Amino acid sequence: MKYVTAGYEPQDVLQYFEDLARIPRGSGNCAAVAEYVYNWGKNLGLEAWKDEYHNVILKKPGTPGCEDLPPVMLQGHLDIVAVKLPESNHNFLTDPLPLYVKDGMLRSNGTTLGADNGNACAYMMGVLARKDLVHPPLECVFTSDEEIGLVGAEKIPAEAFSAKRMINMDAGGEDQSATCVSCAGGIELVMTQVPVWQAAKGNFVKIFIHGLKGGHSAGAIDQGRGNAGKLMARLLNAVSLKTKTVVAKMYGGQKMNAIMSEMEAVISVEDLDVALAVIEKTAKDMKDELRVTDAGFVCEFAPCDAPEKMLDDVQSKKLVQFVLAMPNGVRDMSFEIEGHVLNSNNLGAVWVSDEEIRVWTFNRSGDDSRQDAMAEEIMSLADVFDYKVTPGAKFFGWKFNPESKMRELHTKLMKEVFDIDLKMEATHGGLETGVFFGKEPEMDIICFGPKGSGAHTPEEYLDLESFKEMFDYLCKFLAALTKE
Repeated sequence: MKYVTAGYEPQDVLQYFEDLARIPRGSGNCAAVAEYVYNWGKNLGLEAWKDEYHNVILKKPGTPGCEDLPPVMLQGHLDIVAVKLPESNHNFLTDPLPLYVKDGMLRSNGTTLGADNGNACAYMMGVLARKDLVHPPLECVFTSDEEIGLVGAEKIPAEAFSAKRMINMDAGGEDQSATCVSCAGGIELVMTQVPVWQAAKGNFVKIFIHGLKGGHSAGAIDQGRGNAGKLMARLLNAVSLKTKTVVAKMYGGQKMNAIMSEMEAVISVEDLDVALAVIEKTAKDMKDELRVTDAGFVCEFAPCDAPEKMLDDVQSKKLVQFVLAMPNGVRDMSFEIEGHVLNSNNLGAVWVSDEEIRVWTFNRSGDDSRQDAMAEEIMSLADVFDYKVTPGAKFFGWKFNPESKMRELHTKLMKEVFDIDLKMEATHGGLETGVFFGKEPEMDIICFGPKGSGAHTPEEYLDLESFKEMFDYLCKFLAALTKE
């Protein structure tokens, strides 16, 4: 079999990477690759475990003299983000990835490369297959469907592994001077009421807020961007303080974890001239407030024809007040990691439909107790306004450990091997590390991987020199664990 990485080292590990690249494994299509890795491990004589969700765990005893040491988990995910250029004819359900090497970088022709997270999978296979390494007992965890919500990791029962030390290798990037030390968990809350309708009456105004940047609530929540739902509630409340106001329509947002960038509303007002003046003044104030962080803010408004119906007066008022009072944005910054958002809530959507009024939020925290506390706060608020609360997705965060022995060793070895002074970084997004920390709260975790860039795009590449360096580093790190 011909390998495009022939001539590069470590040859065996790169061949595992290419073997995996021949198996279609876009998220939601992990059955074949899981079966391959499972059978590969069994053929090596390893203890092998696979579940119906296409997760695989391969266990290897410690090398002679290290059999009784505490085990260490190596972890990465099998699935890839399947994205291609418009002109590409690649079929992600049937075709191997079209890999090639240029200027020492491994790439794929018109598609994602799958280094996210083929790097980790190949590294684990390399460590499991080699007989010349020194290491403690290994539990290599290959998870499925990470890219569509940490799905596989969530399904693995805690009793499937025993390690309390973990090396996550869904990492790397262009800057290896930083190491991730914490991630956020999250709680989805869906709050609903059955709408009470009345015949439409009064003067009607249509309002459309748009032009906002929006963005992911993990990465952009601390950037001062406007949330269309919060802005609309503020505007409608301002109108209601000057003239009777009733909501006939209110709709914005599509996802719990996206900052709302647009919202449309239709309201009935008693005094049209007063309402228009208040809207104009409030919108002008908002525009000025957002001039630095979200300068594209636009509020269009004009009188409109009457709809068939509008909400009950009391229910309408409570809806506006509920959204206005909803916590949104950054709640707590970390006092341990400079510049890191510890706790936040995002108002993701507000929908008024024929059958349901829905308010949809998602709160995040790197500290599960704070996350639960914010959820309880929001549920209490919903109770005050008579909204039914349905908890949805929930995943654990990886809480920062100021006394991590694994990070202490990682910091020491990165200085010795690469002369790198590691910086601590945390993400406000969810990672599989949080899932495993939730299953084993004593888990001591570090993250590293080779250099590369362009994940989730056809521009993705892997630095082959770094691939070798970081595999060698992994082997050195495992050997060092046997002396701890």
